[in-house]
Amino acid sequence: MVEVIIDIPRVIRNGLNPSRTHSTRPDLSGLAQGGRNGIWDVMRLNINNVGRRNEMTMNTWEDFEREARTVENATLEQAPECVQLIQDAVGLFADAFAILDNSDTTHATIAKMSLLSQNFATLKCAVDLALRGYYTQSMNLLRSVYENCIAFHYLSERPDEAYLWLSKNRRPPSHSAMLGKLGKNFDPLGEWYSMLCRFAHTDAMGVLPQISTDFSPNETTIHFGSTYKDDLFRVSAYTISTWAGVMLSDVSQWILNTSDWHEKMTKIEARIIEFIEQENKKIKSEKDNWSTSA
Repeated sequence: MVEVIIDIPRVIRNGLNPSRTHSTRPDLSGLAQGGRNGIWDVMRLNINNVGRRNEMTMNTWEDFEREARTVENATLEQAPECVQLIQDAVGLFADAFAILDNSDTTHATIAKMSLLSQNFATLKCAVDLALRGYYTQSMNLLRSVYENCIAFHYLSERPDEAYLWLSKNRRPPSHSAMLGKLGKNFDPLGEWYSMLCRFAHTDAMGVLPQISTDFSPNETTIHFGSTYKDDLFRVSAYTISTWAGVMLSDVSQWILNTSDWHEKMTKIEARIIEFIEQENKKIKSEKDNWSTSA
């Protein structure tokens, strides 16, 4: 199994220190009107003046959408291979639903397929948010992918409990309870759970990316909207691709062995592993450099 070592807290913390990030701000000159440079500038507030009315007129919903599209274009330009990877991985997951063997109509199979269907929708939304610069929100969604993955394997061993997922009046066991019954040898990237919880709950992980000193060295600002940040996008892509790979493995059991889908999955898995190992090398190198300079 590929080693997953990404240091998300370090990446998020470094958002406060532009000298330690590799962020690239997209050209928003097309949004500039009357000296404004898009929502990113218009909406930023001096942290000492939070609560006071901004002197400039508040932007509309359409402005936020326009900026998000600008960020998406910047993402496609700055990280095309990374974008292609997560789109291909989640896209192949979607393809599986069109060709899988659905002859098994037992409650357990229905529940398991439904869990995978929900995970596809969640991963698709996570990709969309990451492309538009909403990185912490993208990560926020992924805890449910992890929990559904646990439930999927739990039902593989205890199919008679499928009714807990198919009745509104029932509650499935907690993820920790399911893990306990699955045993110590089952651990689908378990080290991620505590980190994903930090994005799902109120936490510094969600707050720090909203605070910046990028615009003025003597001014800390709180900003709204989105902007392209290469390091945060790659954190999202790293997590999305990792879990997309896990989901491809889970859904593959229902795809006929003669289908070329399996060959495509093998290629996608190799690309995911290559990307993760590449990012791991960068992380280790940055950690070493930071430790040397500290």
